[in-house]
Amino acid sequence: MRIAVISDIHGNLPALDAVLDDVSHIRPDLIVHGGDLALGGPHPAEAVARVRELGWPSVLGNTDIVLSGEAEIVKHHPRGFVGDAARRTISMLDEDAIQWLVTRPLEWSGHDVAVMHAAPGDCWKIVGHNASDQELMETYSPLNAPVVVYGHVHHAFVRRLPGLTVVNSGSVSLSLDGDVRATYAVIDGDRIEHRRVPYDVERVAAEYARIDYPNAAGYASWLRTGAN
Repeated sequence: MRIAVISDIHGNLPALDAVLDDVSHIRPDLIVHGGDLALGGPHPAEAVARVRELGWPSVLGNTDIVLSGEAEIVKHHPRGFVGDAARRTISMLDEDAIQWLVTRPLEWSGHDVAVMHAAPGDCWKIVGHNASDQELMETYSPLNAPVVVYGHVHHAFVRRLPGLTVVNSGSVSLSLDGDVRATYAVIDGDRIEHRRVPYDVERVAAEYARIDYPNAAGYASWLRTGAN
């Protein structure tokens, strides 16, 4: 069973389209979306519509739930560019899209693979790419799945532990591992691959400025460098 996990699209339609083209060539049996679909990019409505149309199983990301309204924004990001981006993203989405986003489940599992945005029962918890083996085991082994895949930290990696393989899928947009290409993971039994897909970064960077997206220069720099 070949499963692709595509996470952290962050409203970046050109990156998503590049990934979809790549996926069409490798033809996974199943695609699971790992959360953080809309906030952080200039095409939130288009990204949500595309994923909904494709019918992928999807899990809840932290920047999805924050779109539920001002109370959630104030709770987690009362100030700064994330809060501003959340408010702008809400204004770009209709109520149906927001309701669909914020009601995604926290976890998906099947075919010996568990997928979540961050950690079991928590779409906010940060488990870094450099977390210790002990932290990874304590966090993910209770799921009793041979392979656990998460996103959130935008840093692709694979860690093989006794009885457990932990995979970070990487991010379609706004990488933090220094590689600006759109990244997703493919799990095929014991074989795990990160696919790195180029797309027109400058087109998206220009779009932030064109629509006067909050902290446009900061987001554009993040896209261009793979670091924030």
